[in-house]
Amino acid sequence: MAAAVRAAGCLSVLCGLPAGHLWARQLFLNTFPTTSILAFKTAISNGPLSSPGTRGNHHYASLTHALQTQCCIYSPSSWMGQQYRPYSFFTKLTADELWKGALAETGAGARKGRGKRAKKRRRKDLNRGQIVGEGRSGFLWPGLNVPLMRNGTVQSIAQRSKEEQEKVEASIVQQREEWERRKKIKVKRERGWSGNTWGGVSLGPPDPGPNGETYEDFDTRILEVKNVFNMTAKEGRKKSVRVLVAVGNGRGAAGFAVGKAAERMDAFRKAKNKAVNFLHYIERYGDHTIFHDVSLTFKRTHIKMKKQPRGYGLRCHRAIITMCRLIGIKDMYAKVSGSVNMLNLTRGFFHGLSHQETHQQLADKKGLHVVEFREECGPLPIVVASPQSALRKDPEPEDEVPDTRLDWDDVKTAQGMKRSVWSGLKRAAT
Repeated sequence: MAAAVRAAGCLSVLCGLPAGHLWARQLFLNTFPTTSILAFKTAISNGPLSSPGTRGNHHYASLTHALQTQCCIYSPSSWMGQQYRPYSFFTKLTADELWKGALAETGAGARKGRGKRAKKRRRKDLNRGQIVGEGRSGFLWPGLNVPLMRNGTVQSIAQRSKEEQEKVEASIVQQREEWERRKKIKVKRERGWSGNTWGGVSLGPPDPGPNGETYEDFDTRILEVKNVFNMTAKEGRKKSVRVLVAVGNGRGAAGFAVGKAAERMDAFRKAKNKAVNFLHYIERYGDHTIFHDVSLTFKRTHIKMKKQPRGYGLRCHRAIITMCRLIGIKDMYAKVSGSVNMLNLTRGFFHGLSHQETHQQLADKKGLHVVEFREECGPLPIVVASPQSALRKDPEPEDEVPDTRLDWDDVKTAQGMKRSVWSGLKRAAT
């Protein structure tokens, strides 16, 4: 700064101009801060700091340095200072960083769980509907709003007519109105088991695989949607959504999976794409029911499934009805007792069906024919499977006392005591 002040004092002497006239109006307003201007005015009003004769070469060097660093000379009669553009955080930060500050996604407050309502604010795309190069004047800029080349030649800058520009602006306004209208329209989803739950709602087929395989013949059904929480040291009580879904093609191939994510739709997508990788093939008798009765216990959940004739229908738990339709089972009776935890119920149901024994497997294991008695055939048996190996000649030994675990509900039904003997009793008012 001292060198610039000395150079300015020499410049007024060399150019023969009044001291302070040129620099106070043009150079100093653009180059030096206010305090430097005041100091320099004081120095010039008192005259040059030293005569040109005493330090001749030093003054010229100082003048050259000041002109190269602080000034931009265009003509002998006009002197201009170097322009300075002020910067702020609006010009220094990127759009993503500015949106983070507006949505409060990071920071100490977000880590401690504060500002939860502010986190729900969606990020807006301010560039949506904006075309680079479009404006009210209607200029056509090659490479921006019109193609750069046309018929092998580079296009030149042109301008639309007034009528064409009005049509373009009207179409942009119409597009924005349609976007606003779409935001207000609520997407009506398919009704599931009840009106206000996600259970039984269809999600459609899973997404195509990485090798191009598609699953158009599969369907996905939601079994359970649950909010789960995890207590962390930094973020506190962290919420996630856990989704249990089942997929199937209605021809014996079915599976289930669990997906977890912070957003519900992400959990749906994860679960249905994961379930395709864990498929079971369920054997069906006559493509409508199971091969034999199944009774199982999975943890605290007890499931009893019974084979039924054609036309009986599905009389089961609503989750089991959904899974049976995905598998392709049309006639079955099932009863669930004990715990009705949806995950344990689903795992136990698939475990029981995947381990059922077919008629052919039973015939090969026993070495005998497997027969079935039907109402339409009377007392005549129907052979449903024969052993592939040699037929055993000695019959199957029978125990004197059959080791069969009876169900009390079945016993009451067989004896005609389905209802309680105390159901018709009238008790005295107390």
